[in-house]
Amino acid sequence: MKPIPDFIAYFRWVTIFILACLFALPAHAAQFKKGQKVWSKNYETPLRAEPGPLATVVATVDFAEKLSVRELQGAWIRVKSGEGEGWVFQGNVANEKPALAPGAGWTSIDASQTDTVAAARPLEPAAKGYAERHGAGDAEADIDWLDAQAALITGQDLVVTMSAEKLGEYQE
Repeated sequence: MKPIPDFIAYFRWVTIFILACLFALPAHAAQFKKGQKVWSKNYETPLRAEPGPLATVVATVDFAEKLSVRELQGAWIRVKSGEGEGWVFQGNVANEKPALAPGAGWTSIDASQTDTVAAARPLEPAAKGYAERHGAGDAEADIDWLDAQAALITGQDLVVTMSAEKLGEYQE
């Protein structure tokens, strides 16, 4: 793999980061109201002591658990459940009970129908050929590069950037 100029590497990382944030945003599509019932969308949704992504987790709720909205503060909602009470980012709840668990139905087989040998086998020759024709022939090196770049970014860097750009849990 050819060395990549620093500005291209930086641009690539910023683009990946922004796209990841945009996919994670609910974009205030759902407006919540005090007293309303909502449902958790994740396997383990953290309930926090304060409205902020770094606040202490006081409890967690399971997927599709019914919650009662107690208070609203920007993109944060204080909810009550059987597990306790706390603040949750609005992107982690839905107005309607989710029918499928996160990731369900994305694959053609259940994980229980495969094994580690099948999962670890190399790509089929046709897939390797396609990757090479499209400039992605060295996926392992690309993943190693991405991991190395990600290791350079600290959690505090993410908090500062997301806060400054008003992304994800920092949106107003």
